[in-house]
Amino acid sequence: MRRRTVSLGVLGVMALAALALGRPQQSAAKVRIGTYDNRAVAVAWAHSSFNPVGEKMRELRAAQAAGDKAKVAELEAWGPAMQRALHRQGFGRVPVDDLLECVQDRLPEAARKAGVDAIVFDCNWNAPDVEVVDVTDAVAALYDPSPETLRMIAGLKEHAPLGLDEIAKIPDDQ
Repeated sequence: MRRRTVSLGVLGVMALAALALGRPQQSAAKVRIGTYDNRAVAVAWAHSSFNPVGEKMRELRAAQAAGDKAKVAELEAWGPAMQRALHRQGFGRVPVDDLLECVQDRLPEAARKAGVDAIVFDCNWNAPDVEVVDVTDAVAALYDPSPETLRMIAGLKEHAPLGLDEIAKIPDDQ
């Protein structure tokens, strides 16, 4: 009796194995990772309603009119610091997480439209079963860019990003 049970068990395992081998294997969906050119995000942000320069200029004029020297000094320091950061982000390969904050809630929709599982700054390596997709235009579109801004973004593709040493030589007033 025991021998018969073992034989039936072996036959059952063999039948299951035969079914599994005979059935076509379902391939897993390829993972798609969206990457973007940070320079395009910087340009789109700089020319968008999210850029607070106009508001900061009004604050500066009000502080000057009120004689608030501390606020004037703070705002006068803000301008060059923001310009330096934008130079790095707009000309080099520098993260733009701060510029993405204002559109963070719209990134999932951009990912869905682009058909990607994630949006990241860069992908240094990927497995063969992972597809890397450029979603620069989809991310830049989140800033509602004008046709002129879109032309500027398109022009970035013709130029490699600058190194940080080259960017450091750009005057803050440009």
